[in-house]
Amino acid sequence: MPPEPTLSRRPARRIAPACLALLLLLPLAGRGSAAGLPIADAHIHYSHDAWTLVPTAEVIGLMRQAGLRLALVSSSDDEGTQRLHQAAPELVVPSLRPYRTRADASGWTRDPSIIPHLEDRLRRFRYAAIGEFHLYGADADLPVPRRMVALAREHRLILHAHSDADAIERLFAQYPQARILWAHAGFERPAAVREMLRRHPQLWADLAFRNDPGSRGEVDPDWRAAFEEFPERFMLGTDTFTPERLHYIPAHAEWARGWLAALPPALAERIAWRNAEALLLPVWQAHRAAAADADCPAPAGGWRLSAPGMAMSVRADPPAPRVGERFSLHIALCPGEPGRRIDSLGVDATMPEHRHGMNYRPQVRRLDERHFQADGLLMHMPGRWELVLEARGPGGGQRLRQEILLP
Repeated sequence: MPPEPTLSRRPARRIAPACLALLLLLPLAGRGSAAGLPIADAHIHYSHDAWTLVPTAEVIGLMRQAGLRLALVSSSDDEGTQRLHQAAPELVVPSLRPYRTRADASGWTRDPSIIPHLEDRLRRFRYAAIGEFHLYGADADLPVPRRMVALAREHRLILHAHSDADAIERLFAQYPQARILWAHAGFERPAAVREMLRRHPQLWADLAFRNDPGSRGEVDPDWRAAFEEFPERFMLGTDTFTPERLHYIPAHAEWARGWLAALPPALAERIAWRNAEALLLPVWQAHRAAAADADCPAPAGGWRLSAPGMAMSVRADPPAPRVGERFSLHIALCPGEPGRRIDSLGVDATMPEHRHGMNYRPQVRRLDERHFQADGLLMHMPGRWELVLEARGPGGGQRLRQEILLP
């Protein structure tokens, strides 16, 4: 792995040896087909001691500079995770760490107060995983880790484990259907990693802090054999375990592109981003959809309409529109992506088979930040109508549709 980039903002009189080594390694990143390769980083922390040193907006800027399309983020006390997710919900996938402060890392397995912390956060927020947590050997069978695993089972979350092979075996014994992301590939030799992957089809490995795969811009033969045997089970990670390492995210991405260029393009893509997305996104999207359903159910006599990043609860008045009779719509914007702004709402209805719309234009009023009312809708023919609601904001318009059949 290349050395850390310098964090000093003062003019340098000479190039430090570490920076010179980094500059020598970076040209390797541009070679071959991996130049510009998107990256998914499955191992980022943004803990309580990082916010004042590296502001949230700066971290998101570093992720975008690195060309990240996804980042699995956890933090000690979880607030940092929520800050990053609110700033870039399309980029940040939250993971719930058991720790409230860094001090919990050494004693959390014997601290019963960890469990109320996890339960409280799981009630308030949505996650794709629990972790990264440090867990070794027989400690995996202690009551606190066992309850954490039970919570992962209950909420169908991935476990991100910084563990030895013994603890991984014990986690699977407790929860055979678990999906476990093995942090740092357990710091095991490639042969041992391959043996674990053979034993457990639900085990994946991140390569954070493993300079073995590409320490010289090449791929170690033993690691290449592991990647080729299990092309869908490895992914990248930076491990920003101190605030200073957040500045290292772009350099790490470039270094990874350098050694990935030595692999066949399809395999390089899998390790760079496809494997992380295949593991993390289905879990995360399912939890987001469940949260949206809970926060915004369909009203009695109405509909819940949704599109990526947006949902609406729509109620007709009267509840069953009839041919030739005016009706109104009461529309509530559901809690959606943080920071999304809706400036106006368009309401219309068309008959797709007849290629025409209503003879009357409804009047749409905004009642407050989340609620609209549309009056004066009238469907003048029987048949299949399509109600169209268009939310307009700084990012453009987004249409949601609902079919209405009039006898």
